[in-house]
Amino acid sequence: MKKTTVTRFLFFGLLGLAILAFLPGASSGLTIEEAVALALKNNPDLQKQQMNQALSEGDLSGKKSQNFGKIDLVASYGHYNQPRTLIPLTPASIFKDPTSVPTTVDLFTTGIMYEVPLFTGFAQQRSVEIAVLEKEMAGVALKLSREQLIYNVKTLYVNILSLQAQEGAQREYYKALQRLYDDISLEVKLGKKARVEQLKAAADLENARVQTQQVSGNIRILKAGLASLLNSDTISTLETFPMEMPAVGAAEYSKKIQELDRYHSAVLEVEKKSKLVEKSNAAYYPQVTFNGFYGQNFGPNDSSNVNEGDWNNQEAWQATVNLKWTVFDFGGRKTARQMAAIHEQQSRRERLTTELELKRSLSEAITKIEMAIDAFHSAETELALTRETEIIEQTRFDQGAADVNDLLYAKARNQLALSRSITAQYSYRNGCFYLDYLLENGEDK
Repeated sequence: MKKTTVTRFLFFGLLGLAILAFLPGASSGLTIEEAVALALKNNPDLQKQQMNQALSEGDLSGKKSQNFGKIDLVASYGHYNQPRTLIPLTPASIFKDPTSVPTTVDLFTTGIMYEVPLFTGFAQQRSVEIAVLEKEMAGVALKLSREQLIYNVKTLYVNILSLQAQEGAQREYYKALQRLYDDISLEVKLGKKARVEQLKAAADLENARVQTQQVSGNIRILKAGLASLLNSDTISTLETFPMEMPAVGAAEYSKKIQELDRYHSAVLEVEKKSKLVEKSNAAYYPQVTFNGFYGQNFGPNDSSNVNEGDWNNQEAWQATVNLKWTVFDFGGRKTARQMAAIHEQQSRRERLTTELELKRSLSEAITKIEMAIDAFHSAETELALTRETEIIEQTRFDQGAADVNDLLYAKARNQLALSRSITAQYSYRNGCFYLDYLLENGEDK
């Protein structure tokens, strides 16, 4: 009775521990969602991309401010070989009292100047429109960079899980070969088996050991890559997740290519190049600017003045409108416009290329998912058959009806089928991640 009670106690205790292991929050490993969140927070390349968006906003603000002109504080000093009046004077004002007119050979000027473009052939307006497009393009580029980072993190995460699963299977395979080698070695000592069978088992055992070490090394390499994306020194234990493999429905493929930001980015590039063509036309228009100045001219009277050595100052201001119209430049404007037009045509071809590439990639992603599902079912069927074959060959080998080659081949076939099954499951998951990346749904899943 006591034995039954103890057994029940142990059973329910182990059951409770198993339940706790699967409760939310009980896990201590890094989940795939946590890995993505860390990457979005810490990745330096993404942070640099965010700075590019800030730069585009600053550039737009700078382009808009140019419409209001600029105000400069100016100062100058000039020494002349002949005396100068402090400001230009008419002959009549000089004739009244020529000797009292302030003149100097050391002329100082201080003042404030305001200059604003009145008409630039629409070049300034186009510059603002281009800056608006570049700001929008920077936002799209940031979103695409986030999607790329999410895809890279998820892919590395899943590839690590795949290798870990294969490493576990490979270690079990190695243990099975080790047991077989030990059994054969014992029977060789007893004279029941030939030495050659021991050598064959030893060769397969060594190959399995090396394969296990290689898988382990690849895991360390992928973990280093994931740590780099997360901007972390090390990667802790990764949490597995359910590997369900439903077929991809039509709803997964329903988003139109024209709705994707990759395509939208190509459209924005075409618009930008078109604005650059329009901006190049500004060279054929006159350029009109307004310039205003207010200041003081001053300096010591020279020897021609009755008040030699005395300092005088004179208020000076002016408001001018300047027009500049290039009528001939030996083909420079024409060449610039032709180059801008060529760049526009290139961007239109690039938009078409982007559309075609997206169609191809989406079709490829769907096909790979379907192939992974088919490969998994095929591997599972093969796994069941090879497992049964291995059992049969083991029985035949134990009874002396088969040599070690048949048994080792059966074990290898079973291990290969298991590896295919594991690979297919994680290939399916990677295919789904790739489809989410193409459809720009990575942050929503």
